[in-house]
This record gives sequence, C-alpha cells and structure tokens, in this order.
Amino acid sequence: MTLPDSGASSVTRSGPALRLRSVTKRFGGFTANEDVDLEVAWGEIHALLGENGAGKTTLMRILTGLYQPDAGSIEINGEPVQFRRPEQALRAGIGMVHQHFTLVPNLTELENLAMRPSAFPWKSDLRATRRTAEAIADSTGLRITPDRLVEDASVSERQRIEIVKLLCRGARILIFDEPSAALSPDEWEELAALMKRLAADGHAVILISHKLSEVFSVADRYTVLRRGAVAGSGPLSEVTADQLVTMMVGGTVEARPPLQPTRTGEPVLTVTGLDVARDAASRTSPLALAGADLVVRSGEIVGVAGVAGSGQRELVEAIIGINAPRSGSVQVAGVDMRSVGPQRFYDAGGALIPEDRHRVAIIGAMTVWENITMRMLRRPPLRRHGLLNVGAAKRRAVELMDEFDVRAESEHMPIGRMSGGNQQKAVLARELSDNPRLLIAVQPVRGLDVRATDFVYRRLVDHRDAGGAVLLISMDLDEVLAMSDRIVVLAHGRVQGELPAATATRESIGTLMTSAVAA
Repeated sequence: MTLPDSGASSVTRSGPALRLRSVTKRFGGFTANEDVDLEVAWGEIHALLGENGAGKTTLMRILTGLYQPDAGSIEINGEPVQFRRPEQALRAGIGMVHQHFTLVPNLTELENLAMRPSAFPWKSDLRATRRTAEAIADSTGLRITPDRLVEDASVSERQRIEIVKLLCRGARILIFDEPSAALSPDEWEELAALMKRLAADGHAVILISHKLSEVFSVADRYTVLRRGAVAGSGPLSEVTADQLVTMMVGGTVEARPPLQPTRTGEPVLTVTGLDVARDAASRTSPLALAGADLVVRSGEIVGVAGVAGSGQRELVEAIIGINAPRSGSVQVAGVDMRSVGPQRFYDAGGALIPEDRHRVAIIGAMTVWENITMRMLRRPPLRRHGLLNVGAAKRRAVELMDEFDVRAESEHMPIGRMSGGNQQKAVLARELSDNPRLLIAVQPVRGLDVRATDFVYRRLVDHRDAGGAVLLISMDLDEVLAMSDRIVVLAHGRVQGELPAATATRESIGTLMTSAVAA
C-alpha cells in the first residue's frame, strides 16, 4: 500500500523508530508521567496500556508536540528531537488519531482532510486531497463522505475521518488512541488489517486500547503505565491477559457474574412504525429510520445491535424528542413523545447516557458538582421558592461521587480535567440519581478501562434488577450479547429482527444484517 509522503519518508530506519527516556510531565502538584521509558521499533505494533488517568494520552501528547516534558528526552530514528508545536511533529512524520476528535465541525470532511498546519503558508488543495482520500478508501475501506459537514457525521464516522486524515498526512509513526471505541467488529477487523499492513510496510504503530482481545490480535509488544509510571514492558507473547490486568490495576478485577433472568413488567418504551428523516429540516431528505417497532419493558435490558449509521442516532433523537418523526409514535411510560424537546422525555422518567459525553453529556469548564446536579437544580429540595440551595447541591454531589466512585481532587474540580472513566461515572451518577423508569445508554463504556467498564456494566444491571428499563445501543456485539435480555438488530434503517440474548450468537446477528443487505 502506498501512502502519501509526509516529508519524513527519507529516514534510514537504522535504529528504533521512537525512544523516550525518563520522560516526566507535571501539572502543578500532579505528576502525569514519571521517568517513563518507551521504545518502539520500525515495523512494530506497540500496545500502550493502562487505566484511565494512567498517563497514556499525556505521554502521546508530549510525543505529538501538544505538551512539552518537564524532564527526559525523545529520539526519532536515533536523532534527538524537541517538539514545541504540533506541526513540528507532523513534519517529522508523527500523527495521532485522538480519542476525542480534533476536527472542525463546520467544515466539510474533505476540507478537514485538506487542512495542513504543517505546511507554511497554510495550503488546501482539495482536488489532490480528494484523490488521496479515494486512494486510501480503495486500499483500506475507510471511506468518507467528502462534501458532508463534519457536524452532521456520527461519532464513528468522525473517528473514521480522523484516521483518513492521519493517512492523508503521510505519518510514518502512527498513534491510535482507542481507535475501535466507536467501530463495529467488522470495521475493527478492517482497521486491524490496516495496522498490520502499515507495520509490514515498515511503519511504527502505537495502539492505545482497553480491549485486550484486540491488543493480542494485532500487537507485538506492550508497555503498561500505572499512575504515570511504567509497570511493565515486553513481548505480548510472554504475558497473559490476566497478567496485563494485574499490571494495570495493581491487583485483580473480580469476574462479573453472567446476567441472570428477571421478571419483566409493563412496557416503558413503545416505538411503533417510526419513520425518521436523515435531515429533519429537509422535506425531501431520505429516511434514516423506516417503520421501526421496538418495545422495552421494566426489568429488562434490550440491546440494539448494528453497524454505525444504521439509524441508531435518529432512533435516540426521536425517543428523547430532539427530532420529530415523519410518522409513527413514541411513548415513554405512556406519555407521547411526539412534541419536539427533551423535557417531556425527562419528565416522563427518561434518562440518557449519550454517545459522545464531551459534546453532549458534560460541560468541561464547569465543576464536578455542577455537572452531577445539573438536572436537579430546577426542583426541590435543591431549589425552593425560586432560590438554589448551593450547599445542599454540593452535599448531594459529594454523596453521588462517593456512591458512584467518582474520583476527583474535590467536587470543585473542573470535570474536563478528570479521566474519561471518572467523567462517565459522573454522567452515570447524574442520570441514575432519580431512579429513571427508562435509561438509554449509547456506547456507555466507549474508551473506558477494564475497571471503569466493569463498574458501568454492574450499575446498568443493578438498575435493571431494580425494575428499571434499559435500552442499550452499542456497536460492540460482545457487549450487546453479554449485557442484554433481548437483542434487536438494526440495519440500513430498519429493524431486521429480534433475538433472545440467551440463544443469540455473533453469527445469527450477522445473518440478520446480511439479509438486510440482500434485501
């Protein structure tokens, strides 16, 4: 596979692609990285592992010029380097697909690809970029929609744009931060094959992932960080998954018991004949969801399986009242949701863990207590006679932080400074604090480490066992199979069938998806 030239293709590759020595990074009194050594060879896929907040992303931001280390050194191909700005790292052939995207929402996908901050003066050759993107699509299967605005793309589609952008810039050292978090299993397989081809072509690939099955399927070597320091490193062939987990968390994680049958009650969510346009503002827009029927009862978790772009986003937006459907009906606890606006959804006992917590679920500059109590501030006991009891709100937030194991310096810490796992637990605390009748969880463990993932799963099951209804939407078939009582297969905007989770398999789900293509 031939990739574009970044200007760094002339390196001799006589030594390691990358060597970090005793790298340390502090933020005030907090040490994010301490004396970290990391070496990655050309032609190698190197897994960088650790819990949320272990320092993995900080280390990679140092490598890509977003941060500068307080101590230590970096070598690229045996030569010492210092990156003061990201464009310097880009010029050196280093590229990173960040877990939280770096795209410009109000530009098209093609325009985002064409932006070249490493070039001075800034240039944008749209025709050449389109040709490059088409070549990459032919080689990798990672296709974009060139003329669509990024803000109209789903999370998984935005992640795909980030990956294509990286390849368009011709990076020789490629860093993937949780790249499969929003991909379907088939899309992950394509990406894994791409990583292997890149390594076989002599590139160096760094993979940051919490999914050990994926790590073992593609990586050659590993480095584990725990609390900012190296806890272990070596060939993956010499360790087991349990050993890696022990290195990451400093102990073992108790196995989560399998989902036990429970008695279901009355329908809490009823979707009937739902048609939703892809573009709600256009009368001629094609349907993203057609004739969808769905029921979720109290005391059960219904999983929705399907590849990205199959109508999941439109389904959620119709249920919570953001987009009015063209036809059909949605009822939550017997309340008609056809009026536009989410307040009726919440008033009926609904709650939502959205797909993209950074854009939708939290306000990064606000404190933890403000984010956790956001939905409670308009009603008693936190507000009486139009006045907010700030002290009571903070005390309630601290109680929820303890209950949901939200770890922060204090309730006054800006939530944007916390790790992804703690942010997600804060969202979970807010959404479950009122014991909602219906909880919609969209990709609820995206980008979370093994311990945070286990915590979220247990809370969802606890809510279901207490009589709550849970609609779980995920691109991860293993997650849907393990966490659901019933599974609804959504493909090409239509509900293709329903399966009991106890007897469903990846193959039976895949058959329903394939039959949709054939139809």
